[in-house]
Amino acid sequence: MRDASWVRIQWHLRLASPDDSGGDPREFGLTGPGFDGVVPPAGVDRNGSDVVVRFNVMQGPRGLPLDDGVWQVVVADGRAVTPLVVTAQPGELPEGRWQLGRGEYRATPAVNADGAVAIHIELDTSIKRPRMPAPLSKRVKRFAKRWIKRRLRPVRRAVFQGVFRAARATRPAGRPRILFTSDSNDTLTGNLRLVHDDMVERGIDRQYELRKLLISRARRGRGLRARFRLPVELGRADVVVLDDFHPLVYQLDFDPRVKVVQLWHASGAFKTVGYSRIGRPGAPSPYGRAHKNYTHAIVSSVYEVPCYAEAFGIPESRVHPTGIPRMDRFFDPERRAANRESTFERFPEARGRFTILFAPTFRGHGSRGARYDFDLLDYAGLHALCVEKDAVVIFRMHPFVRRPLLIPDEYADRLLDGSGPGIEVNDLLPAMDLLVTDYSSVVFEFAALGKPMLFFAYDLDDYVSSRGFYTPYEEFVPGPIIRTFPDLLDAIRRHDYQIEKVAAFAARHLDHVDGRSADRVVDLMMSDEVFSG
Repeated sequence: MRDASWVRIQWHLRLASPDDSGGDPREFGLTGPGFDGVVPPAGVDRNGSDVVVRFNVMQGPRGLPLDDGVWQVVVADGRAVTPLVVTAQPGELPEGRWQLGRGEYRATPAVNADGAVAIHIELDTSIKRPRMPAPLSKRVKRFAKRWIKRRLRPVRRAVFQGVFRAARATRPAGRPRILFTSDSNDTLTGNLRLVHDDMVERGIDRQYELRKLLISRARRGRGLRARFRLPVELGRADVVVLDDFHPLVYQLDFDPRVKVVQLWHASGAFKTVGYSRIGRPGAPSPYGRAHKNYTHAIVSSVYEVPCYAEAFGIPESRVHPTGIPRMDRFFDPERRAANRESTFERFPEARGRFTILFAPTFRGHGSRGARYDFDLLDYAGLHALCVEKDAVVIFRMHPFVRRPLLIPDEYADRLLDGSGPGIEVNDLLPAMDLLVTDYSSVVFEFAALGKPMLFFAYDLDDYVSSRGFYTPYEEFVPGPIIRTFPDLLDAIRRHDYQIEKVAAFAARHLDHVDGRSADRVVDLMMSDEVFSG
């Protein structure tokens, strides 16, 4: 064994390959207490004379964390399954620790006297995450809400699952159904719309019934009709297509022939999501069912496969690098030209000028508390720079940020508000010459255009500690990192963009640049026979 390390919830075990080319016929796994089978690794990466075996301790039997006890690393060579024995003792083996709702979860690697490699798992329920005491009135209200929810939740869940099973058992004869559903939007947008429209263009809607059920809890909540219709539609669907977190779907045990396809609304692996956030505030419980019933998930490149498999708690074989449908437009010259023209029609002040898009993400947890620190913006300094460079800036704030952007009237000829309804950020990108962002996934879309970026990350240290990234931020971003607004103005003035980083970034994160990602997703969904019975 050359070395071992932890990367979030995965233990990376680096071994010497049996031959210098990296060829290794062995299959690796874990055996442990109370489990007769072998837990496969999250992945095996072969690079030259090294083999890196990755074990996700939060994905053991039944997709749950490994139970307490000693889990032996084993190898299968042919039919024989034997413990992995190493001759070279590594240095200190680091321990993994995570604060879960049930207590502190500890994973301690070890090599015993005869060289056998194992992981010792312990869940210490005596150690709980400390909480700041709330005022008494708030604690009383919180207790009352939780008391009511605890008693209503089993009833609501039983009714929901009962309607789902009844709908599945009484599914009418006819064309197979493909259901497009969202718990975040009340209109068909993004990847959902593009895949749906691709099916219609290809005539698939003549053979299969395309259904839609779109609900936005944030905007208007669920009415009684929608609450009843959702389990019925899910029970009768042969393919369920999602684009975001959808908690009611995770309660259900679908027929094995049903596909549950996650098209996820964000591109690339940037900020950690889902189970990759275990141990951080707001992370899902690894003992829960969120995300784990996806049969297929899509990503933009092979590089993203391990990240999203970890985030969703599913095997890497269920994650497919098809490319992202909503990025297809960037590889179509006609669509790029149309988006440019529509942007200039909406913002005539930008035509013929150097155009900067200021598009940061929000701060806070979720849509209710989303905010951005507008006080950092120097409108006067930015306007003066725009006059100097014959430029305009279009501000596109995250939709979660409800506080309006108040641009003083004297600067409104060069500083433009692009945060209104009906404006999609991806529609603006082809007309932009420079992107200023921070932690937004728009970086992937803009990289597809090969254009420069600046990263105004004034709160980087706080953001890293609270959110985390799959790759260290400083190594990830394809452009300069800027901490203060005066430095941002100076970087724009000097054209200090480090544009050479963009091509390498795009090559790593975008496997497909042919504009046919929607076609590949549809082909993936239709590839197996799932409509019989």
